[in-house]
Amino acid sequence: MNKKSFLLPLILACTTVFAEPQREIAITIDDLPFVGSANNDPKKLQREHDRFMEILQALVDRKVTATGFIIANSIEKGQWELLEAFRNAGMELGNHTYSHKSLNSLSAEKYIADVEHADQLLDKIMTTPKYFRYPYLAESKGVKREEVHTFLAQHGYTIAPVTIDSKDFKFNSQLFAIPYRLRPQNLNQLKKRYLAYMWNQTLRAEANAKQRGDDPIKQVLLIHANLLNSHFLGDVIDMYQANGYKIVSLDEILATKKSEPAVIDVSPVLHQILKAQ
Repeated sequence: MNKKSFLLPLILACTTVFAEPQREIAITIDDLPFVGSANNDPKKLQREHDRFMEILQALVDRKVTATGFIIANSIEKGQWELLEAFRNAGMELGNHTYSHKSLNSLSAEKYIADVEHADQLLDKIMTTPKYFRYPYLAESKGVKREEVHTFLAQHGYTIAPVTIDSKDFKFNSQLFAIPYRLRPQNLNQLKKRYLAYMWNQTLRAEANAKQRGDDPIKQVLLIHANLLNSHFLGDVIDMYQANGYKIVSLDEILATKKSEPAVIDVSPVLHQILKAQ
């Protein structure tokens, strides 16, 4: 057998190789329409409107999706339109309860009634599949936890997990503590601290995923609809994409799919080897 006839089947057998799977992340945004209350004050409502639209625009400009979770009793005058704009832009909307109470502080019966009240109000705006996010990520334990899980399952809800908690409320509080006129000159330093903290949280989540044997790594990021992210969500997206993450929907993260082998074109290499023989 000459060298060419020996090398050819060997090289062709190596044309399909398993490439390292790309890391994926879904963005989830709690406390829609917006953190806090404007108490129907027109000026405050306008500020919330503008900040909400800045968050949405950051997603639209970068052509990425997100899932938002609505506190039903926090929807104020004119804010149904914001939720509709979010949905119409291709984003998902889920249930974050009616009153944003922790399950740890309520009985299962009262908590379920709160969720059901929200479900009735939000039915016309929520997307499918139906997602639920626990306020404060509090699922409680024991019988109480199981009763709520059973209710959610019976009503077609999927519980939205979290692998990366940005703790953005801490940085949002720091932003509000800066006098309004001094904010522009302080935004860059705050952004650096916020992104550095979030990336550190991401590295921890990656280590946990590798320990579990997750392949590929799939993350779910928790942030909030707040002033901080009206400034920095675009930077958050850019950071993840620059570090090799593909931003996908929550549906894609939760779907169980087998990794496919990546096919690499080795014809130029094959040509050079055969030419050298």
